[in-house]
Amino acid sequence: MPVKILPYSIKYCTKDKKFFIYIISAVFIAQLIENLFNSILVDSIVCFFATGYGLLVIEDIINGGEKLPKVNFNKLLIYGIKGLFVVFVYFMIQFIILEIISSSLGFPLFDIEEFILDFKHTFYLFYTHNIVKFIVFSISGFIVVYVSTFFMELAIARLADGGTLKKAFNFPRIKRAIDIIGWKNYAWDYTRILISLLILLYLLHYEIPFRFLDAIIDTFLSFLVFLIEVIGMGMIYRRYILHKSLEKFEE
Repeated sequence: MPVKILPYSIKYCTKDKKFFIYIISAVFIAQLIENLFNSILVDSIVCFFATGYGLLVIEDIINGGEKLPKVNFNKLLIYGIKGLFVVFVYFMIQFIILEIISSSLGFPLFDIEEFILDFKHTFYLFYTHNIVKFIVFSISGFIVVYVSTFFMELAIARLADGGTLKKAFNFPRIKRAIDIIGWKNYAWDYTRILISLLILLYLLHYEIPFRFLDAIIDTFLSFLVFLIEVIGMGMIYRRYILHKSLEKFEE
């Protein structure tokens, strides 16, 4: 999927070129504000709007949309609140489990992104701890993050399909959706999306001497990371929707 989703994402976001320029300019300004103020409040506000618009994109993909959806502020605000609540609940579950693993093995609670992308930090943990504990810590941590995000992504897609929090926490229905999509199919596509995101995140960590040009490149890469995740989840969940529609048609 990532090979297909990359050109599709570019086509999807540039079909309405004027609106794409508007959105990418908003992303650029948001990143400048984040870098300027460097505060949790500003980061939370940006995350709120990104979550809300991400759900709008997922909803559009599920419904067969072919270009970036226009900004419906009322819907975006509602999606932002509900989306952040869903993410918060799943991340709290993840946090509690990781805290238990970290404290029991004598490791600091880690951010999985930092652990993967910051080699200095990772090597420091490797050389200052028992090798067996490091391996157990790494593997168990990755499994926890992978599995919790595995279900969270589909929960967010279900939230976009109807807009109710009940759908995001209806675990039997989430399992049913994965059953229909296929556990192997979902895991394979989900893993390839994660690998694509990691590659782009590595590129984001590289800096070039020209700061303004570097900021522009970071803006496009950040938006691409955002798009691949939400479009990917929308496309995966759309399979479930199409299968349900086919079942109703056959009845």
